[in-house]
Amino acid sequence: MQLSLEQVREMAPDEKSVIAANKIVSLNHWNSPGLSDVAIWGKCAGGRYQVRVDLQNLGSHCNCPSRKFPCKHVLALLMLFTSTPDAFAITDSPDWVADWIQKRRQREQQKSVEKKQPAKPVDPEAQAKRIREREARIAEGLQHLIVWMDDLIRNGVAGLEAQPFLFWDTQARRLVDAQAKGLASRVYKLAEIPNSSRDWPERLTNELGRIRLLVHAYLNQGELSPSLQADVRQLIGWTVSQAELEVSGTEIEDDWFIFGQRIEDEERFTTQRSWAVGRKTRQEALFLQFAPGKQGFAESIVPGTSFSGKLVFYPAAVLQRAKISERSEEQPVSAEDLFYLDSIDDFLTSYADRLARNPWLASCTCLLKEVSIAQHNGDWYLRDKHGYGVPFKSQETYRILAMTGGQQVDVMGEWNGNFFTPWSLLVNQQFRICS
Repeated sequence: MQLSLEQVREMAPDEKSVIAANKIVSLNHWNSPGLSDVAIWGKCAGGRYQVRVDLQNLGSHCNCPSRKFPCKHVLALLMLFTSTPDAFAITDSPDWVADWIQKRRQREQQKSVEKKQPAKPVDPEAQAKRIREREARIAEGLQHLIVWMDDLIRNGVAGLEAQPFLFWDTQARRLVDAQAKGLASRVYKLAEIPNSSRDWPERLTNELGRIRLLVHAYLNQGELSPSLQADVRQLIGWTVSQAELEVSGTEIEDDWFIFGQRIEDEERFTTQRSWAVGRKTRQEALFLQFAPGKQGFAESIVPGTSFSGKLVFYPAAVLQRAKISERSEEQPVSAEDLFYLDSIDDFLTSYADRLARNPWLASCTCLLKEVSIAQHNGDWYLRDKHGYGVPFKSQETYRILAMTGGQQVDVMGEWNGNFFTPWSLLVNQQFRICS
């Protein structure tokens, strides 16, 4: 397993964990670090904490009391292995590591067996009744939303910048009560637009129009294609079960390169968003993982690595969200051959095509070749060799400028229709993560 320090830092739950881990990377803090064909391990704090990492999928465990995952000890062990691999004695795993690996393999095998077992029979009448009741609640919630939005447009958006969060929160909570949680999230995000930029009235009006279009599409979903109907229902708040995914999902096999990842802390859970792209098919893939509290994620997904395998994509007009069905061991590889669009104009043309198929597309992958960061009238842009540009937004703008030296580089990121957010770079053919 070859990892860079940047990839290890990307695995950290927060910046404080990285700082704490850096303080204990020295060999002075570790007893008997070891390496086998399946794991690395070591004891920290005078042997009090036993730290182990599964090399198959980077699963980890430490007996320290920290509620963060991975904890600073796991991060420090990986940093030490990355920077000083010769310090790890190659030997058989000790019992406390071998037993842990064995239990992990048994759990994985059990999950594989459970997946193959037929699902418990569902009472079709009871299920149909629950669906009808929920449809009725959603329809009622949408009618209230239509009245609220019509009043909003009739009165105009001027003055909305002075409205408290409660103004938006009240309407969003009504949608949550109506079991339209996906639509509620879009209403919550409206609160972030007023006063956020010079053109916020236009952006707010556009987003209100998209929400109104979504409501209209849901109330008339029988007229939509099956793929767009699936998009609309998921945007409102319906979920796709594992059984439905197996029946209606689209399977694609490729070599998948993971180029970016974000971890966001919500009130009760943590969300991990990872973007990947297929080398042969050029298909983009979004992996979403959720973990309650400070628990770890089910899958280990490391930016800057790739794996050969099969993905099952959720039904949609524009395939994006996917679940890993089969995969080989992750390996760090070059991302040079992923850049197949020659200019920003080519990318915007491809984005327009996707938007025509799904007008509510929240974001998409954007791999830009030979671009530089430029400033114009106080705003930042990415500019390509042909002179085209797109708005650029990052909390690490000056760090990225320092990494690129102001020269043209290949950038991998996310486009949300308004601006580009960088997730990683290729600098002198080296993969670099934009934290």
